[in-house]
Amino acid sequence: MNSLPEKMCMIIPCYNEEKRLDIESFKSFTGGCYFLFVNDGSKDDTIGLLKRNQQENIFVLDLTQNGGKAEAVRQGMLHIRTLPIYNGIKWVGYWDADLSTPLDELFNFMTYYKTFFPKAHTIWGSRVRRLGSNIKRTNKRHILGRMFANVTSFFLKLSCYDTQCGAKIFKKELIDDAFSEPFLSRWIFDVEILMRLRTYNIVEYPLNTWIDVAGSKIKMIPVAYRTFVEIFKIRKKYILDIKRGGTK
Repeated sequence: MNSLPEKMCMIIPCYNEEKRLDIESFKSFTGGCYFLFVNDGSKDDTIGLLKRNQQENIFVLDLTQNGGKAEAVRQGMLHIRTLPIYNGIKWVGYWDADLSTPLDELFNFMTYYKTFFPKAHTIWGSRVRRLGSNIKRTNKRHILGRMFANVTSFFLKLSCYDTQCGAKIFKKELIDDAFSEPFLSRWIFDVEILMRLRTYNIVEYPLNTWIDVAGSKIKMIPVAYRTFVEIFKIRKKYILDIKRGGTK
């Protein structure tokens, strides 16, 4: 396998992934990328699976209590700085455990960065349906995703096409600004990251491949109300409070 031009470490948040985690794909991806799997208080034997498969490019952080994806990613990011590989990497990021975004897209992230946006501080995968791409997403998820994007754009003044894609990389110098403070939301924390990093150069990369994987633990309709509540909490903290002279 070819190596990435710049080394990175990706956070893989895991909750009850024992039966569907393709651990072999991660183990075989040795092209300059390390993976820190964060077990988010799983009730199955996810932690056992992870510990049995640790190797040079696989690290494990075990959170005994479930705190949600946001906190799992945040704790993982902070933990990266304690790993022996930290000084040798330039990028950190997080990636969905189900590999709906294939790992080979990491090469495309770096090509996109070096070719078009060499001054980017963070690159966000975006599920844009276009000619030549292989974006397989259910119509319900696509429609709800566009509705969410329009709502966040209106209330939070964001121009990001797809905040919720679980494939993102960051220059490691952004860890403190993006992840030091706990998030208000357990699931739409990506929006908070955008608000925290609004003075940095954020770029969206249109994925070549993203395939919806069965088994998602998020129920789309039941969480809609909670999502709207969280959007207004984020608006209050990052827009209204700042306008009133409050803290960031």
